[in-house]
Amino acid sequence: MTKLLKNRTFLLFFSGNIMSLVGFGFNLIAISWMVLEKTGSEYALGKIMATATAPGLALALFAGVVIDRVNRKWLLVYLDLFRMVVVISFLIILYRYDFQLWILYPVVIFMGLGNSLFWPTAQAFVQEIVTKEEYFDANKLLSASYQVGSILGAGLGGFIVHIFDPLVALWINVATYLVSGILIGLAPFSHKDKKVDNENMFKSMGKGFSFLQRKLNILTLGLTTILSDVAIWGALSVLTITISKDIFFKGTWGYGLLDGLYGLGALFSTILVGYFSQKMGKGRYLILCYLIAGSMCLIAPMMPTIYLAAIAFSFMGLYNNSARIIIRTIFMENIPNNIMGRVQTIFGVYTRTMVILSALITGWLIENLTIKSAVIFTSAHYLCALLGTVSVINLWKGKNNLLAKTNHA
Repeated sequence: MTKLLKNRTFLLFFSGNIMSLVGFGFNLIAISWMVLEKTGSEYALGKIMATATAPGLALALFAGVVIDRVNRKWLLVYLDLFRMVVVISFLIILYRYDFQLWILYPVVIFMGLGNSLFWPTAQAFVQEIVTKEEYFDANKLLSASYQVGSILGAGLGGFIVHIFDPLVALWINVATYLVSGILIGLAPFSHKDKKVDNENMFKSMGKGFSFLQRKLNILTLGLTTILSDVAIWGALSVLTITISKDIFFKGTWGYGLLDGLYGLGALFSTILVGYFSQKMGKGRYLILCYLIAGSMCLIAPMMPTIYLAAIAFSFMGLYNNSARIIIRTIFMENIPNNIMGRVQTIFGVYTRTMVILSALITGWLIENLTIKSAVIFTSAHYLCALLGTVSVINLWKGKNNLLAKTNHA
């Protein structure tokens, strides 16, 4: 991994990505607390989270074609600046008018557009700037950037909101997007024009679908294991702050502790995943990861103190992120770079659809039934990922075995 960090292009992108994710963490906790504080409704929070995800559904399929054709470095920079302008505009509106929930909907829609383009672009950009032999280490470092961003964004964001208010957190969010854009913009990168067929947008998009039709093992693995990420971005985006507020009575700093410890566990996964996936084999280790992550999700709200719940969250982060690193590496190894954006965004449409449903259902369960029912629903996401992994192991063998035991140097 040290070789990758000596690569100036990767290092500057890596640093910028961390800053962008820190900003996202500050944004998430500030918006979440603002909604709960003003409305007192978890279902309203679920609708806001669903609205933030929805724009990706309309944009994502077309975005894949764009990502595969443009200079990905500058697209990342422009997306940072775009999100910075959106947050600044929202802050100006708040200074002139009192908070009203409807004002937030266009804000999260525009933020959702930026986010839905940024993450698949970052993944495709990494595949472009490293060699195939470096994919596993690059994914570990990319994942580490997500987790450092999560720890700093959620942890510090929770305390900033608790000590000051959500507006201060949002101004910090603005600064992080600006710094991220500068760092990525400074990364030396010579864009190579890719061969682009003279075909219309829809035909170009269809190549992603055609690829997945031929690779049903990749499609099955993607559709099922993505649900572990849906649990984090959908159900837990609503459930975590409710656990802190209604079970442990700790408010935003408790949310920051839970989310921060999740990120810390996920950060450690970047150190451990190579060893355990090599020793156990990717398939067996994935099964273990989803089993433990789902169990930790189930027991965290039952803990006697928020500190023990945070430890459960750290184990959830450790094993969920280990699985994510393995799955992303498998995708990089098996999906050609010239259609990676399109395949990524097909999965992105599915992911966002499930995130919307997951957030809405979780908010409804908390408000109309019990927190326990929402916890069981969230844990079921991991069960589906586990069953999908088992099916891929048993249905596709030989050269189509995506989960064969391999060494990662």
